[in-house]
Amino acid sequence: MPKRNLRFVKRVRNVPVLGICEYCKAQFSGDPAMGNAQSAIQAQFNVHKCKPEDAGQPAARAVPEGK
Repeated sequence: MPKRNLRFVKRVRNVPVLGICEYCKAQFSGDPAMGNAQSAIQAQFNVHKCKPEDAGQPAARAVPEGK
């Protein structure tokens, strides 16, 4: 299982405003006008529970072709 990692993907005036969890692709945003956008995004990331994006899909099965 890959380790969770927060990646900032959008910045406004060099202030992070959007981050994603690289494991489950959850998105976290912050308001650059508040002055604490990076810490707000980090806090959202820290409390979220990862749900892999393909967790709800059944596993693919190979079906042999009939002759």
